[in-house]
Amino acid sequence: MKHLPYILLLLCMLCTAPHVVQAQQKRPAHRPRIGLVLSGGGAKGMAHIGFLKVMEKAGIRPDYITGTSMGSLVGALYALGYSAEEIERIALEQDWEMLLSNQVPLSQIAMEEKDYYGRYLLELPVNNFEIGFPSGLIEGQALNNLLIRLSRGAHGIQSFNQLPTPFACVATDLTTGEKVVLRQGFLPEALRASMAIPTVFTPVKLDGRLLVDGGLVQNFPVQEALDMGADFVIGVNVGGGLEPEKNLKSMLDVLVQATFFTSASNLESEKKKTDLLIDVLPSLEGYSTGSFADTKEIIRIGEHVARQYEDSLRTLAAYFKSFPEPMHRPVYRSRQDSVQISRLHISGASSMPKRIIRRRLRLNEHETTSIRSIENRIEILYGTGRFNKVSYAMVPADSGGHYLQVNVEEAAEAALKAAVYYDSENRAGATVNYTHRNLLWERSRFVAEVDLGQNIRSDVNYLKYMGYRNQLALKLASQYYKNDMSLFDDRGSKVAIFQQNANVGQLGWQTTTNNTWTLGQRLEYKLARLYPQVAGQVTIDSVSVDVSALEQLKVRNWGLSTFFRLNTLNRHAYPTRGWRTELQANFIFGNKFSVRAGEEHPELAQLLGNSDIVPYFKVALQANGVVPLRRNLSLMLRHGLFLYTSNDLPIGEETMIGGYTSVLPNMVEYRAAEPFAYYTDNLFYSGIGLQVELRRKLYLQATSTLINTSILHGYRSLRGKSTRVGYGATLGYLTPFGPVTLGTAHEDGSEWRGFISLGFRLPW
Repeated sequence: MKHLPYILLLLCMLCTAPHVVQAQQKRPAHRPRIGLVLSGGGAKGMAHIGFLKVMEKAGIRPDYITGTSMGSLVGALYALGYSAEEIERIALEQDWEMLLSNQVPLSQIAMEEKDYYGRYLLELPVNNFEIGFPSGLIEGQALNNLLIRLSRGAHGIQSFNQLPTPFACVATDLTTGEKVVLRQGFLPEALRASMAIPTVFTPVKLDGRLLVDGGLVQNFPVQEALDMGADFVIGVNVGGGLEPEKNLKSMLDVLVQATFFTSASNLESEKKKTDLLIDVLPSLEGYSTGSFADTKEIIRIGEHVARQYEDSLRTLAAYFKSFPEPMHRPVYRSRQDSVQISRLHISGASSMPKRIIRRRLRLNEHETTSIRSIENRIEILYGTGRFNKVSYAMVPADSGGHYLQVNVEEAAEAALKAAVYYDSENRAGATVNYTHRNLLWERSRFVAEVDLGQNIRSDVNYLKYMGYRNQLALKLASQYYKNDMSLFDDRGSKVAIFQQNANVGQLGWQTTTNNTWTLGQRLEYKLARLYPQVAGQVTIDSVSVDVSALEQLKVRNWGLSTFFRLNTLNRHAYPTRGWRTELQANFIFGNKFSVRAGEEHPELAQLLGNSDIVPYFKVALQANGVVPLRRNLSLMLRHGLFLYTSNDLPIGEETMIGGYTSVLPNMVEYRAAEPFAYYTDNLFYSGIGLQVELRRKLYLQATSTLINTSILHGYRSLRGKSTRVGYGATLGYLTPFGPVTLGTAHEDGSEWRGFISLGFRLPW
């Protein structure tokens, strides 16, 4: 009769928990070891968190945890000692679109790289002037940062059996196709390998192997839990192996489907090895592996399904607690917010000297530093654009403190980038960029970019970094732009069109130590030629001239400028926080203006002739800010002013106003009027608006802008008025191919005008 209590308990379990597979017929002498298995499934893996909440409340604590892909991430956090509620909070706080992309916030990118970051549809590595192809679309720097931060309490652990709860995850050897069970090493790297979906994420080099997502061969690692010593396995499955035909909508979907054939074939056999199987997949219909925007709802579904097994879990918990040996109680390790760096070690660098990396990091040995400071310096190093990945590990030192190990993976020496765009003001076009580092000299960067469209422009510049920490850069640059400039009379009628061809050469310096601001000076020479395209009467030097009588206007000048730029925006398109500000003071001298008239109008060339314009100063201040008010609501602020010490400005040198995007450096966006609607000297403008995120990546903006020439005593008016006010609304959606924008705007006394754009082209 000594087995009677166990028999009664077993009968109770069979009656109240039909999903629990029959236990052994003889009560074991020691408490059965519990294994928890979490399958892969991308965003659907968030359902694991809901199950953990119910399991934890029921009183079950696993002895071993195994997982694949997203299951490995959730399982590892639980093995590290995070509670189910903490993991839920972490999941809900993340920007998964950013984490599972090649992007980091724009605010983390070096100032000299911001203009070229995150704007391209295609980026190809170039080595020895040979174009290659990346091994995956996503390197995942932001994801690496997160994994390292969350696992900081276990950086010194090599064997995953030494985690608070022993853990293992599964990856695939890309060269052999073999399953690789990861039970030791650097935990963030192991997790990154287990999540590396082929062609999407780049493979991870680990212990001489090239590893990718474990879901290819073992998406539901039950056998691995048994191998660790589990006697009773609880498995949570959110992956169905293969997607149905209706979900195979793109080439990438088909490619990913093909890679999971092996894993799908062994899924059913792995399910049979579980003692309690919670299959959440049927309840996740309508969600895909990429449904990270629905994380909250997926967690809720996982919790709802788990509650159907709550009685079974409580019964099991009571059974496991009936043994003299207590259930597993993890010994949590402290997740420190600051550490003392006893030694800094850098590995992986070849083209960039380690001494420069050390100086750029500015992390001092034998000093206590916060984790946030370490992460910030790592982000600054990554933001230089010199590396595909920068990671770190904090290993406890025997003598006290921590060794800080910084690992870098250098990017290709050069990159070829391209993007396409369309907008209703500038028509279709393409942008091509070639960036080469250490060209001619070490510690240098060369960029050649051309924008091919209705308004052509090019930018060629060369930076030579200097100083102890590369804190300064000498810059040699050349810019070219060609565009049509419309001229209007006071009634708003278009009276002429000039085609402007401008060449600008620059030599200067700027600071490069900070990711959010820079200060510098430059000497600039500008040569602009304007060719009449559409005839009409225009006023040049107070003389009324028929454009058809002119062949060319030429403007030449020199400029010496001092500038300060600040950019803390989190992204280029539809930012949700940050400021972009520029203050610039220019001294314009050596001004020459000349006119070439037709042979039948020699008097015009003589009348207007070649004239020198007195030197003058120009001061410009522009500030654009986005201030978050709530999670999905931001206040948009826009202010600026332009001051000239002379009102004798040649055509093309004024401040130009109008259009949805500025295509010239001296142009101010004013959506209520068409491009080049107004030409002014002294100008003040101020704008305010609201930006609402209607749903993930979909934004609605409502704005109002005031422009005024009288406050700063401008010589020129806005077609007879000193003040104009414009209103507008914009609907924008962020797609993988660039932002899509639909807009409309008007000013008092004018009709509404519309605008549409698609692609990565950005304003000047």
